[in-house]
Amino acid sequence: MADAWILHPDYRTPPVPTGTAIAPGPWRHPDCGQIMNGTYERLLPERQVEVVTIWYGYPLSHWCGPRMPRFSNPMVSAWNPVLAQGLTIDPRSPAPYLLTASLRSAARSPYAAAFPHSGRFAPAAPPGDGTPSRDALWCDRWIAEALLYGRKPYGAFTLPAEEALRWFAKSGGTGLVYHAEPAGELIRVVAGTAERYAQLFDLDALIADYLDALPPELAEPQAAALDSHRCHSPALHYIVSENAEARFAQAPLSVRGLTLGYPPRETAARIAAGAVS
Repeated sequence: MADAWILHPDYRTPPVPTGTAIAPGPWRHPDCGQIMNGTYERLLPERQVEVVTIWYGYPLSHWCGPRMPRFSNPMVSAWNPVLAQGLTIDPRSPAPYLLTASLRSAARSPYAAAFPHSGRFAPAAPPGDGTPSRDALWCDRWIAEALLYGRKPYGAFTLPAEEALRWFAKSGGTGLVYHAEPAGELIRVVAGTAERYAQLFDLDALIADYLDALPPELAEPQAAALDSHRCHSPALHYIVSENAEARFAQAPLSVRGLTLGYPPRETAARIAAGAVS
């Protein structure tokens, strides 16, 4: 199954469990039987690539998209949508964001609801069926930390007030701009970097990749949207401006995906799939 897979190291890869009773998953290296853990890719015919993110032998996301060889960026990763949304392929399998109690986790496909602005998973179902349970704030805490350490450009998270206040203090000097509001007993925060898109990303490379990866009628609007964002920043355009979150929700997929730090190849695949659905 995995003889053609190539590991692409990424510091976002969650650590494997130690000292637990969790059995490793079925994905193993064919040459040595070692448990697979990380982001793996393999080339497919017709200029396609297959990507799977695996934690301790369990696949958490699995998708195919066009090859886009020019663009790369440390703020963009196949792990970003997985860890921000709490994705699982099999809701019964272990995952980094699951507790050991019994609670049904809701599996989500990548780019659920065409990039929800927060990138969070849907609430888990009530307990009772014996499957693993979600740590309800695991993904929120991951998004908050990822923003602080430059692992994604923009995101939304909800935390207890004390944790949110500590995050505000840590964010000083990071170049992040945020908007916060109460959400019951929690605090909801939308945050993003004040750096311009042209400073954050090689937009010329990304635009060229989109133009090669998609038919002109699909690629050109996405390329134009990216080009128009050169002088904007995630913070000023999608946080402090009027109706910022509504504006973000209406932005083209190429912009939303890039702003969330999601892989453009997966975004391009979604754009192509949306055109034929």
